[in-house]
Amino acid sequence: MSKFISVECDAHEIRLAVGSTGLTGVSIEKVLSGPLSIEEGTQPWGTPQATAALKDLLQQAGIKTGSVIACVSRNDIELRAITLPMVDTNELPDMVRFAAPRYFANVNDSWPLDFITMPSHLEGSIDCIVGAINPALIQKIDATVTEAGLTLKHMVLRPMAAAAGAIAKHPEWNNSTVLFIDLLNEEADVVITERGKSVFMRSFYAATDPQDPMSVKTLAGEVKRTIMSAVSQRPGLKVDQLVVWTKDSLAPFAQALSQAVEIPVKMLDPFSMAERAEVSVAATTQTVGRFAPVMGALQFPSSSDRLIDFVNPRKKVEQKKPIGSYILGAAAAAGLLGASWWWYSSSHAALDQDIQLLKDEIAGEATILKSSAKNLADWKKLETYLAGDVLWVDELERLSLNAKDSDTTYFGGTTFALEPRTNSPTIVTKFFTKEQDLVPEIQGSYRDEKHNVQGTGLAQSQDKKFRVVADMKITVANPQVKDPRNVTRKPIEEAKPKEAAIETVAEPVAEVQSLEPAESGAKTTLPDPSTQPPENKGEDPKSPSPPSASEQTPTEPTPTEPSKPATEPILGGAS
Repeated sequence: MSKFISVECDAHEIRLAVGSTGLTGVSIEKVLSGPLSIEEGTQPWGTPQATAALKDLLQQAGIKTGSVIACVSRNDIELRAITLPMVDTNELPDMVRFAAPRYFANVNDSWPLDFITMPSHLEGSIDCIVGAINPALIQKIDATVTEAGLTLKHMVLRPMAAAAGAIAKHPEWNNSTVLFIDLLNEEADVVITERGKSVFMRSFYAATDPQDPMSVKTLAGEVKRTIMSAVSQRPGLKVDQLVVWTKDSLAPFAQALSQAVEIPVKMLDPFSMAERAEVSVAATTQTVGRFAPVMGALQFPSSSDRLIDFVNPRKKVEQKKPIGSYILGAAAAAGLLGASWWWYSSSHAALDQDIQLLKDEIAGEATILKSSAKNLADWKKLETYLAGDVLWVDELERLSLNAKDSDTTYFGGTTFALEPRTNSPTIVTKFFTKEQDLVPEIQGSYRDEKHNVQGTGLAQSQDKKFRVVADMKITVANPQVKDPRNVTRKPIEEAKPKEAAIETVAEPVAEVQSLEPAESGAKTTLPDPSTQPPENKGEDPKSPSPPSASEQTPTEPTPTEPSKPATEPILGGAS
């Protein structure tokens, strides 16, 4: 069980209540008060008189140490009602402190600030009562309590504490709107609760005398004024019950007040909350309602959501990281990883051995692999050479055989070469003819599936007899080179007797001037006979040329025709 001591004082008296909290609620053990003589209007907290009076009460009650709940007056704090947008409960303290400067004119960041929430009267909003207190007053209260040997734990607002005690005694008031009046010596505290939460408070001067009808009338006017002020802040507010902290013996006073305000009035004796407590009240006590705050403050542990605490203002709760859960999760993950690694190692050990054997085998074949790579590179070079290995003499022969007679056409400079980029054999030449219509016919005579002919230019010649000159480019298809790896060797057949064959001897071909060996990338240039027109010596221009030695086959001998004189250029006309 936790034991608390609630303390409250004014210029005439210091009051104290001792109680303990447990599972069954709050048990008030002692209620004491002692006289205090301080000049009117002086703050009693922090004065030597207040400290001495508190020590006397503690000695009288036999208390040496304890935790204190101090009660402060409404006049000692700044109090405002503010409305905020709907936010998370944990974010509300920061939101209240952010909005507070708009509502408090004399409050700075050093002032402790606390709040309680109220039932919201607007949808989507949060209503709060926010209180701020001067730090100097907290220091005075702490000094008074500490010098008496006690420890300040909480600091609550006096009207709120009294209302919390009343609602704890009468839980049915949680469902209604109640106005509490605490009649002090020369002033009165008024607090309105709605659904158990304080929503409006004020203190006013009222030297109330229950026997004086005018005093009742004055009090009724202040009550009406209080209700009007509360309705202006909370539209639709309607007070259902009026409760006055006093003894039941003042029933005529309560009846007169009820008739004046037209609201039911109930008399509530604060000592009904401490029926089994030891009560020692000083003779200076004039009204029993002065003890309602100290006895109601003992309800703090069970009613903290209804009370403002300036010693422990509400703060955002920092969510703690679940370090333990993180450690357990990490341990589980480490265990799972270890089990997975053991399974992987055990199930793949044989595969690792096979992989190592294969690696060793590959390493042993490194020499063969290197030699194979070199052979492939060498074959690539040879393949490139064979693809461009064209027998230029055959191409020259074809160029001569397909030419027209020398009276119609003769050829000029001719170049035989390999294209650097594609390695394609090309023949670039120009020919002179008498008529332009013969140009397509001449070009077409050289075009077949292995020769692509392209005319590259057409112009007028300076030769009066052969007036048309045309450029022509012949692209020869590359020879097909077979990969030696794909060659299928035929089985060797039995030797058969060869038939006798008569070899024919070709007549010598006319001499070709400036003819160089046809190598890859080499060029063969024939003399340009444009400056030397061909001579017509009477030979038949259409007589075929003798076949080359490479084209001779062991067949029947073919009769040969006489060749052209050596003095006639081979490209001067058809050979």
